Amino acid sequence: MKLRASALSFTLACILVLGYTAVAQPVTRSEVGINTAILPSNRLGSFTDVGIGLRYTYNISSNLGIDSEVDSYLTNTNPVQANIQFGGRASLVLLGLKAGIRAQRYGVFFRAAPGAMSFSDALTSASIFGSHATTRRTHAVLGLGIASEFYPSSLIVLRLDAGTLLVRYGSTPEFSFPTFAGIATVSSKGSIGAPSYLSVGAAFRLGSFRPTEGAAPFPESQRFQIGGQYSLLTLERSAQTVRDESAVGGWFTWNFYPHLDFDSSITFFPRQVRFVDFQQGGRIFQALAGVRSGIRRGRIGVFGKFRPGLQLYTLTVQNQQTQKLTPFGNLAFDAGGIIEVYTSRHTLLRFDAGNTIIHYRARSTVGFDGITTKVPAFTRSTIQLTSGFGFRW
Repeated sequence: MKLRASALSFTLACILVLGYTAVAQPVTRSEVGINTAILPSNRLGSFTDVGIGLRYTYNISSNLGIDSEVDSYLTNTNPVQANIQFGGRASLVLLGLKAGIRAQRYGVFFRAAPGAMSFSDALTSASIFGSHATTRRTHAVLGLGIASEFYPSSLIVLRLDAGTLLVRYGSTPEFSFPTFAGIATVSSKGSIGAPSYLSVGAAFRLGSFRPTEGAAPFPESQRFQIGGQYSLLTLERSAQTVRDESAVGGWFTWNFYPHLDFDSSITFFPRQVRFVDFQQGGRIFQALAGVRSGIRRGRIGVFGKFRPGLQLYTLTVQNQQTQKLTPFGNLAFDAGGIIEVYTSRHTLLRFDAGNTIIHYRARSTVGFDGITTKVPAFTRSTIQLTSGFGFRW
């Protein structure tokens, strides 16, 4: 299973805790830099892409910044290797947040950045007639990972990024051909790609230095937190398509040890999907419970999380002869990061970004011929973004 995000999250959390008492380094508002980037097993696992890029960071404070990146990948530009979803030269644009700690000589940040990945030469429907027609194809992405910074001088920032890039490949027309009834189209099913992401670069600080912020009057840990949330889950729904499912729910957090919390959530996705298969269908109910670890600095809290749980589907096929539909539960593992903004001593805003990995369990089913067969297990990555408002006491 792809648990790279969880390992990165807990590496981040451990470094955050170790550096909690470090004296922060003053920062400038802006940082401009260059980087090289590698995407192993990109393009749904078929290629490794290597490229160069530019990065700009706007520091809201020493612990929180708006981070942007534009990369151009110089590999795999041969149109002969094109696919309906990708082909030719890849480019990547990311814009998001980084939050963490900054000491005198290093900084460690959790980074969550939505954006887009574009391919210059994806195949089109005209390719079925013998030509090699291509078009630009663009997909939504979410970058999750750790940004480690090193400060050899007051003006220079050396940076190493490592994480996962979740790519949402949507359903795409694969080819069209004439029939007696008209034009028939065969579509390519969407999917979620999850290549690793590695980047090395350097940046130069611009502008005057800002003094280190003092501690806010209410950053300290509280024993309990509870709140409501909205969640957006992008996942593969059966063999049909990739869908974006909206949900409402709530979370509960118990701070039982310094820098270590029990964290749980319950989420309900109300839209009922009409097509069903053996392991999913209908509505979704999600329950997660695990641990998170991190720090609170100023009015910002940053945490890495790992929460196992259950993703229940209300309608699945158990017997094709009788068309018996039953609920079926699959295992879920939520790995990613959390950023909290403390709006007062007893209220907060919470933002989660992660890869909720779904393990669809093997299942014995009865076919149309009455023969019992076992449907094999498989695992899929998803993109889950959550925001909410809560109370702490």
